[in-house]
Amino acid sequence: MKRSGIAAAALTATCAISLLSSPVSGFYMPGVHPLTFTPGDEVPMKVNAMTSIRTQLPRDYYRLPFCQPTGGPKMSSENLGEFLTGNKVQNSPYTINMLREVYCQILCQVKLDKYEAKSLKMHIQYGYHNNWIIDNLPSASLGLSEIGQKQKHYAGGFPLGFVSSEDKSVYIYNHVKIVIDYHRPETTSTSTSGYRVVGFAVEPMSIGHRFLGGYEWDGESSDGYTKQVSTCTAGDHMDRNDILTNQIVEVGEKILYTYDVKWVESPVTWASRWDVYLNEDHLVPAKVHWYSIVNSIMVVFFLSLLVISILVRNLKRDIAGYNAVSALVDEEDDDEEDETGWKLVHADVFRPPSTFPLIYCAFVGTGTQIAFAALFSIIFSAIGFLNPARRGSLMIAVLLFYMISGCIAGYVSSRLYKAFRGRQWQLCTIATATIFPGTCFVVFLFFNIILFFFHSSASVPFLDVIIVASLWCCVSIPLVFMGAFFGYKQESIEFPTNTSSVARQIPEPTHFLLNPKLCMIAAGLGPFAATYVELFFIMTSLWMDQFYYVFGFTLIVYFILIVTCAEMTILVLYWQLCAENHRWWWFTFFTAGSTSLYTMVYSIFWFQGLQPSSMMITYMLYFGYMFLISYGILLLTGAIGVLSGLWFTRKIFGSIKVD
Repeated sequence: MKRSGIAAAALTATCAISLLSSPVSGFYMPGVHPLTFTPGDEVPMKVNAMTSIRTQLPRDYYRLPFCQPTGGPKMSSENLGEFLTGNKVQNSPYTINMLREVYCQILCQVKLDKYEAKSLKMHIQYGYHNNWIIDNLPSASLGLSEIGQKQKHYAGGFPLGFVSSEDKSVYIYNHVKIVIDYHRPETTSTSTSGYRVVGFAVEPMSIGHRFLGGYEWDGESSDGYTKQVSTCTAGDHMDRNDILTNQIVEVGEKILYTYDVKWVESPVTWASRWDVYLNEDHLVPAKVHWYSIVNSIMVVFFLSLLVISILVRNLKRDIAGYNAVSALVDEEDDDEEDETGWKLVHADVFRPPSTFPLIYCAFVGTGTQIAFAALFSIIFSAIGFLNPARRGSLMIAVLLFYMISGCIAGYVSSRLYKAFRGRQWQLCTIATATIFPGTCFVVFLFFNIILFFFHSSASVPFLDVIIVASLWCCVSIPLVFMGAFFGYKQESIEFPTNTSSVARQIPEPTHFLLNPKLCMIAAGLGPFAATYVELFFIMTSLWMDQFYYVFGFTLIVYFILIVTCAEMTILVLYWQLCAENHRWWWFTFFTAGSTSLYTMVYSIFWFQGLQPSSMMITYMLYFGYMFLISYGILLLTGAIGVLSGLWFTRKIFGSIKVD
């Protein structure tokens, strides 16, 4: 996992090239079986929680005055990952049958009271979107662009309504044209004949429905033409150009909900139906990702040249000079040796950190755990096992890989703590097992309680909270202790030089650029510059309800992040050792870990693009979870910095002769 130099960048790029084509065409989801329908078969449509990028508060679909299915809403089977990500999938009252066209079918009529009108207005003003599902495909949105051309958007669902730019009146989309693409696969001896759903889009419309002759709907007959609606055309699907008035949202308004169903034959096969979702803007995102990769590789390339030109050349000269002086001193039996540069600190360089060595070991161990969990999650996503077709699968995988990697965290922290001659190994192991997940769980529990009072679907049920806590206490923590057990059984890490009993005084920096605090802050800019473009796409997916599935690019950027963190740490560490600063343990951690500082600052500026609501909970959720993400990045990159710094110091001090 830890490689350096130009060869590492080239290797990671080459290894991931084959993965990049996975979301482009012929996308296949391992373990997902296609459903085949015959003409007239019911095609169930489900509704998910409503979402808004302005509030970040998912809402239950049936909290608003919408038509409800017979017998009331029923939850679909959901996994733990769906609950943790705010999904709440339920059945719907819409009746859809394979290849059966529907024209302006009446669903129900709702008369708005004061509370319903206020709630509906608020959700429309906050930009909430419906998220419907047919055969596990999320609904695309059909609408008009700013210049009046029809466009299709595949992520984020479709809006509940709109606000008039003239008088600020609020209107609801009470009619939907459901457009379903179907494909007839070739019949084989092992497959049944029929049709498969390969596309699903919704065109929402706001129509002020009126009945012919002043009739009112009796609420029982569902046939749209038992008592005809004057705003519908018999035998034709609704068109935006035919709309005379829109349906306003006001107290006492009777909203008539109607829908069309249109079937369109498509040449797209079932295995490729997710392609348009994952490549919505076709070649534009791919080009941007490639520019990001080229940018990152160039950063690594120039950084590698800098490391090679400065470190390798200087180190060879230093080591040869030190060894020549040592040999000369041995021949002359001189008691003193004129030492200069980084060799001066050979008796102090492996001195354990004087402040919080136990917390230090716990941080490094947890950072390696996060690093391996992230690596496994990205790899499994890149090969297709984790995909949008399995809602919540990525969240479950991250939790699973994090728990399994607990043994690595325990092993690393115990080896390091034993090298520091620490005696409180039980406390060190407990800190490793709880210091990061404990913080995450407390923040998660705090937000979960707030979301419960806001009646958000993102509020995880109490039973699932208990499951998460049980997984942490009964699986993750024991694995950390198991790793620590094997770590303490190993021999202590051997250092090439002995540590003196009295610490050497550290001189003041001869130049302001050698100030340790300045070096720590500035060093994180390199790794951040190599990854910030990909970070933009990840943040867009995370906070703006967009699909993200270019994990092949993510894998390359992840390895580039590791390489740049290692190289920046080694480069700055060498300068500090030459300045006779032997306190490098915490220094290397924060040198690479300062990448998280730039991530947090970047998230503050990026937040303005969301056009957030004035609700305090929106700011709390965003910055609270971005703090946890930055905290995780601090531990991950900090661990990379420490391990690369440890390897570097052992390497150079093991190459010189010291009495």
